[in-house]
Amino acid sequence: MQLSLFLDNPVVCVGSPLTGTVHISLDEPTSITDICVRFKGISFTARMVNNGQSTYRVTERHSHADITISLFDHPRGTILTPGEHIRLFTVQVPVFSECTCLAHCDQYNRFRFSCWTCRHTAVDVGLVRTALPPTCRASHNMYVDYRLVASVDRPGIFKWKTSVSNTVTVVPATLVHASDPRYGSGITNTTTEYKMVIHSAKCDKLPESYFVPGALPRVSGLKKLFSFSSKNSYIDVPIEAEMILYNNSASSLGEHLPLELYISVKVDDISRIAGILNIKLNALKVVLRSKTSGYAQRYPNCSTEKNTLLQHNNLDIPLTSEKSEGGGPRFRIDDKVFKSIELGNHIVPDFDIMGLRHRHKIGAAIGLSFNDGSTRTIEISRSIVINSGIDYDLDTSMLLPPRYQIGDYKYEHENATLKFDDDTGFFD
Repeated sequence: MQLSLFLDNPVVCVGSPLTGTVHISLDEPTSITDICVRFKGISFTARMVNNGQSTYRVTERHSHADITISLFDHPRGTILTPGEHIRLFTVQVPVFSECTCLAHCDQYNRFRFSCWTCRHTAVDVGLVRTALPPTCRASHNMYVDYRLVASVDRPGIFKWKTSVSNTVTVVPATLVHASDPRYGSGITNTTTEYKMVIHSAKCDKLPESYFVPGALPRVSGLKKLFSFSSKNSYIDVPIEAEMILYNNSASSLGEHLPLELYISVKVDDISRIAGILNIKLNALKVVLRSKTSGYAQRYPNCSTEKNTLLQHNNLDIPLTSEKSEGGGPRFRIDDKVFKSIELGNHIVPDFDIMGLRHRHKIGAAIGLSFNDGSTRTIEISRSIVINSGIDYDLDTSMLLPPRYQIGDYKYEHENATLKFDDDTGFFD
């Protein structure tokens, strides 16, 4: 007997059907008890804990989906003829997780030194409802994984069974109320992050009368001595980096990142740097950092990943000040290098479930030079919410049209061949 499993859509959104075929090739008449497919998803975390006396391993396992469908429409024990037999299947991927551990928070908070496994009853389902998390493989001991297995049962004292499985990539949905007037209204808030740094610079000799409050101060440290005896002046340049995020600091896969970058020189008027300080943009790098972490109370574990969205290292762009509310010189950075940055379809969206969370930060490294000196770097970052770009309306219990084709979702497991800690008991 040869058993094969083919998926029409190995990337599937929650609330959508997962379809495919099971092919069974028989060399001889064979008695069959059942042919079925089983869709299952779990989250798993493991960590090593040292309490000062011993080191031990703590694991946490949650079941999020477990659906079995029989494809055998004959009586048990029916003999199938030699040849190829094809069975079509459709599995409806749920929107919500079957894990109801949130209803047992009191027990979970006391969980320290043992293995936690999902516990739920029909009563729990009415108490909590958590969105199905996306596929996420942060490491061999911290992941969310979905698989579909096809199996053929044969009668006999040993209960012969043949099975084959495939990995399924699940794309989550954002739970919304489409009837809310704010949904889709385009009304969004901006959030701003600031980062203050001080760099030194060399300029032409400045008169003593220049150094007053509100102007660039003399450099601190040893260079201050050279400033008195040199033909040049050494000054400190207080720089404030500014990152502005739109859409309530949220973005969706396949959309443009709502980002603006500025720098300001903290003096009271642009005349304080005119003819004294020439600023150039030499480099710009924008990265998206993802962090997956467990919810261990005392011994947390985490995994981070960096996606470079944009990088330019050989820029030579003079910066011109914009008008600023405070009166000081303010320079816009982003529009000198890019018009927009698009998030790819390979990023795992944010999620937050019992035992595991996945978050993102957007970061920028700005390389500046003062008066054609060496490049100085300012780094700034802020948390950002990455959504899947697919919404599920809680009012109508329906998926809303996605912002891109699900088949374009390119998230690939970096460790596709890696054996996970829980592989042997995945379908237990």
